[in-house]
Amino acid sequence: MANNRPRNRTRQAISRRKVRAKKVASSRRSSTYKRSSLVQRDMLRDPSLSFARALRKRKIDGRTVLHHFGSDFEKDSSGRIKARSIGRRRQTLFIPGSEPSQDIPVPTKSARERRLVGRWMKALNAAGRGDFPQMDKFPRNKSIGGVRLPTNRNEVQRILKALAEKESPYERLYRTLARPS
Repeated sequence: MANNRPRNRTRQAISRRKVRAKKVASSRRSSTYKRSSLVQRDMLRDPSLSFARALRKRKIDGRTVLHHFGSDFEKDSSGRIKARSIGRRRQTLFIPGSEPSQDIPVPTKSARERRLVGRWMKALNAAGRGDFPQMDKFPRNKSIGGVRLPTNRNEVQRILKALAEKESPYERLYRTLARPS
């Protein structure tokens, strides 16, 4: 029986070492990921900062940064790696304006903002069918990306009138944003 106790203690010590090693490895991984994300932020704040200098500042390998955040960087015409300024979560939605040919671009930063624009469009469609309580319940003076979502009945009526005067009601659904290459 005396032989079992020392063996159990050594097994416990080994398992404790393994647990500690796993914790250290996971904290290293999260630290590496965090430092990788900070490289892009540093480059966006200081345009004169090169990719190599940003890596040295954060003490991280470039391959690691490009592995985790490759889509956030691009090569310019001279072959240097630059940080992209547009985040992955940004999207531009279009809302109808008060004139028939006017579509207002609404730059959104998050899924929450896109859902809010969708709720506003749903309330606008309901108002087009004569059901104004949804638009009345919508929060007043909400602006997304610098564009205020109109909720006043007069403004909504002008938008609905402009939508009715458009040539094709499906034109707005298939609109695409042309980006310069």
